[in-house]
Amino acid sequence: MTFREAFQQHAENNRKALYTPDGFSLSYFELKKQAEQLNQDFCDYVTNNSKRLLIFILCQQNVAATIAIAAILTGKHAAVLIPDAINNNQLKKLIDNYQPNIIYHTETGSIQHVSEKKHKLHSELCLMLSTSGSTGTPKQVKLSQNNLFENAKSIISYLHIDEKEKAITSLPLSYSYGLSILTSHLLAGASILVTDVSIMTRLFWDQIEQFQISSIAGVPYTYKMFQRLKLVEKTLPYLKTMTQAGGKLDKAQVCLFAEYAQRTNKQFYIMYGQTEATARMAYLKSTDVLKYPESIGIAIPGGSFKLIDENKKVINQAGVEGELVYKGSNVMMGYALNFNDLATEPELKELHTGDLAYRNTESLYFISGRQSRFLKLFGLRVSLIDIEQSLNNKGYEVACSGQDDFLTVLVVSNKTNHNDIKLIEENVIQLIREQLHVHPDVIKVKVCQSFPLNDNSKIDYKKVYEWVMLNE
Repeated sequence: MTFREAFQQHAENNRKALYTPDGFSLSYFELKKQAEQLNQDFCDYVTNNSKRLLIFILCQQNVAATIAIAAILTGKHAAVLIPDAINNNQLKKLIDNYQPNIIYHTETGSIQHVSEKKHKLHSELCLMLSTSGSTGTPKQVKLSQNNLFENAKSIISYLHIDEKEKAITSLPLSYSYGLSILTSHLLAGASILVTDVSIMTRLFWDQIEQFQISSIAGVPYTYKMFQRLKLVEKTLPYLKTMTQAGGKLDKAQVCLFAEYAQRTNKQFYIMYGQTEATARMAYLKSTDVLKYPESIGIAIPGGSFKLIDENKKVINQAGVEGELVYKGSNVMMGYALNFNDLATEPELKELHTGDLAYRNTESLYFISGRQSRFLKLFGLRVSLIDIEQSLNNKGYEVACSGQDDFLTVLVVSNKTNHNDIKLIEENVIQLIREQLHVHPDVIKVKVCQSFPLNDNSKIDYKKVYEWVMLNE
């Protein structure tokens, strides 16, 4: 089956696909028709008679974006999903690298003609997502129709999603986790409340109750907000499933929500994934969360894990750390840096995650660290090297470290005046916010006289983190 065939099946059953808080709704029949019309509209804006177009979709959290994604899933074109928060310079960089035929602005529903370039697109290429959050780097993860379909099917299987489910757009559609909520629920024939209301508002929770939402998803920061909003004190009788991915959630918070789920007859799943694997690679069964709150669980249906040592030898013993390697039909086709990479054949048989992990005697996996310098903020993978280079270009000498729920930055300066130091810290925070579009609460910046070094006279990033936290 394909997404197109699934939509046809759901359309015949006249199920509701999308709806909004103001009363607007689309059945699967109407969604299918509007997706087909949008695909035709895309073609009408280009005169090069190319069978397949390259489209940039600037994703708002709205119905227009969901229809556009449905059009790509069921049509013939290929698209790059771009966060709506991207700035003009970042967008220009992407346009220069990929030369899209058109840009679809979902905020206005308008189509902008860009170029008549006849792109050479691989026959399986469907969607591309940024692997580095919103840092503006041009590297895109290439996902095939089959990658998206198989991952959605797997998610449906272990979360037991059916046509009765009611989800809500609590995460950006341009983010692999948010996209997977859409694809899995559409494939299952479920319905989705499309809203751009912040989880921090009372209105969001009013919508959860009013529309009897049955499942909700979040990254670590989301669950921190849930805790602050005292979600565990709410009954929410229609809410049956809670999922968390996009970085490691603190053990105490895992237990807090697992106990809440147990107390209120809900299911709380911990999940693990990367954009390079379309979205999900592992899940921890709800029944195992309280027993193993720091585990990512087991590979998703259709996928498998192995651990390898520094010599690429497979580790078979329990409790021994190695790099986590994933194999499954949801592993990406490869990366793209520009339009020349859009026709290349799929490059990977398996995905080296870059995460260090170990397996216990019950075959559950635990993430223990990272091989390279990346963080996940709000579920988006962010390169610490990119941030350092960007700040260096602004005249600041910095070292970046942190954990998945916040970024720590140490700035070297000979300033000793309190006001001068405060100004440096505020300026650096503002520059990072402009680059990453994140809340200042997840950025911690401190000024020092020199960086802590290790025995090889290199920056000791563990001590960078400790120094910032100690002086917070």
